[in-house]
Amino acid sequence: MTKYKVALVDDEKLIRQGMKLILEQGNKIEVTNEAENGQDLLDQIDGGTFRADIILLDLSMPVLDGIDTLLEINRRGLSFNIIILTSHYNDSIILKLLDEGAAGFLAKNEDPFEVIKTVIQVGEKGFHINDYILQLIRKRRLLSAQKKLKLELTAREIEIISLICQELTNREIAEQLFISPRTVEGHRNRILEKTQCKNIAGVVIYAIEHNLFDVNISKYN
Repeated sequence: MTKYKVALVDDEKLIRQGMKLILEQGNKIEVTNEAENGQDLLDQIDGGTFRADIILLDLSMPVLDGIDTLLEINRRGLSFNIIILTSHYNDSIILKLLDEGAAGFLAKNEDPFEVIKTVIQVGEKGFHINDYILQLIRKRRLLSAQKKLKLELTAREIEIISLICQELTNREIAEQLFISPRTVEGHRNRILEKTQCKNIAGVVIYAIEHNLFDVNISKYN
C-alpha cells in the first residue's frame, strides 16, 4: 500500500502536532518532516534530511513565509506537491499561488476528514480543487474576455487533458486509451511544456479557463 510522505511547515508547534495526529490516524499518510518556517524547510532539503513528497505549507510564518518559500522551491526546480495552509482565504493570493503551482488549499479550521482527503487526493492525482477554488477559477475565466487558445495542442493531448481533469492516473489513462503509461507520461510532459504550467494542478486550471473541460463542481467534492 502506498504511504504518502508529508512535511508540515508551520511556525506553531501545536498546529503541527495537531495536524500530525489527524494525518497519521490512518495508515496512508506518514509525517516525515516538520519545519517551523520556510527557511527551516529549505535547510532540511539542502541537508539531505528531507523525505517528503507532499508539503503542507503555512502562509504566515517568520523568517521565510509560505509565498516566498513556494517561489524559492520553484526557482530551484524542485518537484514537490504543495498544499497551502491558511487561516483565511484571500482570492488574489490564492490565484497567484495557483499560478505558481500550488496543488491544493486547506483552511486551518477545515474538517479533519477533508484534510486527509485533500492530502490523499494530491498524492494520488497531483491536485485537489475544492468548490471555493473552482468558483474562483470560473470567475477568472469569465473576466478574462474568453481567451483564445493559441497553442497547437493535438487531439490526443486535449483528450489526455480531459482525462487528467477527470482525475484519472497515468495508468488509468493508458488503459482507457490503449497506450502505455510511459506514452501517457510523454504526453503529459509535452502538455506541461506547451501550456507552461508548473504541474498537473496548473493543467487542470488551464483546461477550465480555456474551456477544454466542462466544469462539474460535484466532481471535485
